[in-house]
Amino acid sequence: MTAILGLGFIALLLINVPVSFALILASLAAILYGGIPPALVGQRMTAAIDSFILLSIPFFLLAGHLMSKSGIARDIMNLANATLGWMRGGLAHASIGGGTIMGGMTGSAVAEASSIGGVMIPEMVNKGFARSFSAAVVASGSLISVLIPPSVPLIIFGVVTGASVSRLFVGGLVPGLLMAATLIAVAWLCSVGAGYPRGPKPQFASFLKAFRSSLWGLVMPVIIIGSIRYGIATPTEASVIAVAYALVVGMVVYRTIHVRDLPRIVLDAAITTGIVMLLIAGATLYGLIITREQIPQQAAEMILQITTNPQILLLLILALYLVAGAVLDLGAAIIILVPVLWPLTQKVGIDPVHFGIITVMGLAIGLITPPVGASLFISCGIARVNLLEGSKAVLPFVVALAALTVLVIFVPAIATWLPSRM
Repeated sequence: MTAILGLGFIALLLINVPVSFALILASLAAILYGGIPPALVGQRMTAAIDSFILLSIPFFLLAGHLMSKSGIARDIMNLANATLGWMRGGLAHASIGGGTIMGGMTGSAVAEASSIGGVMIPEMVNKGFARSFSAAVVASGSLISVLIPPSVPLIIFGVVTGASVSRLFVGGLVPGLLMAATLIAVAWLCSVGAGYPRGPKPQFASFLKAFRSSLWGLVMPVIIIGSIRYGIATPTEASVIAVAYALVVGMVVYRTIHVRDLPRIVLDAAITTGIVMLLIAGATLYGLIITREQIPQQAAEMILQITTNPQILLLLILALYLVAGAVLDLGAAIIILVPVLWPLTQKVGIDPVHFGIITVMGLAIGLITPPVGASLFISCGIARVNLLEGSKAVLPFVVALAALTVLVIFVPAIATWLPSRM
């Protein structure tokens, strides 16, 4: 069964079958070969998405679509530019800073790359930035959204492992901000080397004007994070509050969203939700067979013979994530790999939040590395540059993000201190 499962999945990916369907078809083939009742397929897939916490995904995605359609992304970018634009390569820093704020609204790296890229890449190119560098900045900056709440990958990790999504959300804040600072530092070094322009000197009046314009958007992450941090709402309840707030901002304050626009916005969010849910259902079925074949136990015994040191173990896992993230969708990789690695991390006493943050950080790097690299692919499309040039430009950011992940491995408090104060 294991051979059919693994080889079938790889073969389907090679002929460009979508990951979710590849998972389901490979699992079905293994089930039929192993003599397991086919009725188990429907039962397991239905049970996989029958979860209260998963209700937060469609609502967070809808809230992100509403905020993006409202036009608040440009106001956020103006604020980021007024704050960071004075440095060498100012627009690059504004893109990363604005993406950090937008990450607290969308929860999706791909959605952020699309919204931020559409605003910032043409502006950067017009100011003399290389197209490949512009695409690399936007793509790498979009990864912050997978750590800053509401992070869809952290929700999936919580569902797979049973770890507290609230603690995972809070645990992602400090690493997310460190990721933003790291990317800004790399962008500055690249900008100095290439001689990219800086923006005008900061003026308090312009900053205040930009702050006032973007205030409604800035409140959204505060509502989400604050309500979860202080126990006012669960992540699912916070997602519903976020949708209500986004509706008010888009329809009443900005007046850029009209009733006739709502069906299209809801449909876009529903399509994205369907993709995520089908992926979760298929990967759960795949994971069931892996568990029945006792692959997690065998892997744990083999790895524990190599080392029982938590840091060394996490370094080995990170190496696996860097390879897997380059060929698998982030959500699929979490659902396929984490059930195998989770028992192992618990045996050596690794904190669930620490493991969750390392998992998302490590696998997220695959979003900006070929051949999958969804965020890089979207950014290169907006910048009208081929993927090879974009891959070369993004390499310094990949190295920096991998180094930051290693730092979090050896300093767990970066991820665990804030949740411990809840």
